[in-house]
Order: sequence, then C-alpha cells, then structure tokens
Amino acid sequence: MLIRAFIDVLLPIVVVVLVGYVLKRFLPVDTRSLNRMSMYVLSPALIFITIIKIQIPGTEVLRISLTSVAVCLGSGLIAYAIARLRKTDAPSMAALLLTTMFMNSGNYGLPTANFAFGQAGLDRALLYFIAQAIMAQTLTIAIAQAGNSNWRTGFKQILKMPPIYAVCVALVLRWLGVSFDTPNVLGSLLHGIDLISQATLPLLLMLLGMQLAQETVIEDVPLTSIAVIIRLFASPLIAYGVAVALQLDALATNVVVLQASMPTAVNMVLYSLEFNARPKFVAGTVVITTLLSVVTLTILLTVMGV
Repeated sequence: MLIRAFIDVLLPIVVVVLVGYVLKRFLPVDTRSLNRMSMYVLSPALIFITIIKIQIPGTEVLRISLTSVAVCLGSGLIAYAIARLRKTDAPSMAALLLTTMFMNSGNYGLPTANFAFGQAGLDRALLYFIAQAIMAQTLTIAIAQAGNSNWRTGFKQILKMPPIYAVCVALVLRWLGVSFDTPNVLGSLLHGIDLISQATLPLLLMLLGMQLAQETVIEDVPLTSIAVIIRLFASPLIAYGVAVALQLDALATNVVVLQASMPTAVNMVLYSLEFNARPKFVAGTVVITTLLSVVTLTILLTVMGV
C-alpha cells in the first residue's frame, strides 16, 4: 500500500521536481524570473480560472478557508509558546514562526492534491492555498516586527499580492454571470487565461526542484527538530480537528489535512532574508521538511486509502 501510494501520487511529482533540480545544477537557469512569472502570471491565472469554474457551495468554501486560517494560527501559537519557554531571541522566534505557520500548499500541495483526488481535490486545495497565501502576506507585518524589521515592508507586500486581485476580479465576473460559454470577447479571454493556467503546476514543481538545488546547511538542530515536528505532525492534527469540528465531508477533510502536512514554504527563505530572521536556519528547515515529507506524505496517503 505504501509503495502504491508513492508510485500513484508522489512519484510523478518527484520526477518533475528532479527535472528542476537537475536543470538548476547544470544550466544557468534564472529562477528569479521564473519565480516572478509564477507569482504574477501563472498562479493568479490558476486561482482566477478555478474560481470561475468551481462548483463548491459557499458554506464549504468558507469552512475550508477557516480551516486554513486555523492551521496557520494554531501552528504559530504552538511555535510561539515553545519559543517563549526556550527564551528564544527575536530573530529565532521569527524564523520558527515562518517555518511552522506557512506550508508549501502551492508548489507542492496543489499537484499532490490533483494526483491524489483529481480535479475536485485540486479545487478544494486551491481554496486552502488562497487563504494560506493571504495569511502569509498579512502576517508578515507581525513577523517583521518580531524580527525587528519595518512593518511597512510587510504592508507593501500585501498590496503587491496578485492572488488577491485575481480572487476579486473572478468573484465579480461570477456575480455578473460571465463563464466560458459567454459568446463574446470575455469568453475568449477566459479560454486564453485557462491555457496559461495549465502551465502552472508543472512549473511550480520544477521551481521547487530548482530552489532545493541551492546549497544549504542545517543549523541549530534542536530548533530545526521543533520546526519539523510542528510542520509535519502537529499541523495535520490541527487540520483534522478543525475539519471534524466544522463538519467537512470526507474529501474536503482529506484535502485540508494533506495541505496542512506540506513542508515549509520555499518563499519563507525570502521573507527571512527581508526580515533578518535567520535565513540559513529557514533554508535548512525548508530542505529537511521537504525531504522528510516524501515519507510522511506517503504514509498519510496510505492511511487515507489513496
């Protein structure tokens, strides 16, 4: 069963990630430009198209979003409490919050949900990801202050966040009744954006491989261990508890638990650099949680019966 779960769901993902890893190792690939294309074009396009197409009741959308927020805040509270007990300095506390609160629900989570649960799973995973992305951007203000940085930097990041605008425009078009069947320019534009969105998942996975190809060093093993336990074990338990409390159905519960089980988000390294929050520690935690997640996710998917 374990081998079947790995082959059916994770092996295709690992293959694409390895392609990105090898490309970065042997070719002068400009990952910065690819990251920007993903952030400003591909990911917003995928979010936009999903909201246009999605056929999920509003109450379920709300409950999935609330679960995402609860996982983020719950993981952060655990990390904060442990940091206070250990009398951790401000930069280390900020680094621990970054590595535990924000999971790789985009690059890694979306393709995994797609392979595991199909389009219905991907739709729900995107709802989780949107809420998580908004939380990640807004909470950078507080984390910036925790790391002794300027809160204005975090606020400016919120205004630059493309998914927010993609969500707003898509909701307005849905309210106006615009769809792929609309027989005018808008309908044709939707088909064009849909074509762009189809490139998102493969590029996100290759980008993950390219980012993992960067040289990293694991430092502060005790703090790294705490981050790993919270990110890969505590967060899924929080997600399951909230999903049960909110009475999510089996599919939605599996998706939110899967998303909560993802390793630390790669872009937290950028935030740690911006906020002087121990970037080497954050980068090392991203690598170790990503590598360990191949094992933990295989076990989780087997338990889910995938």
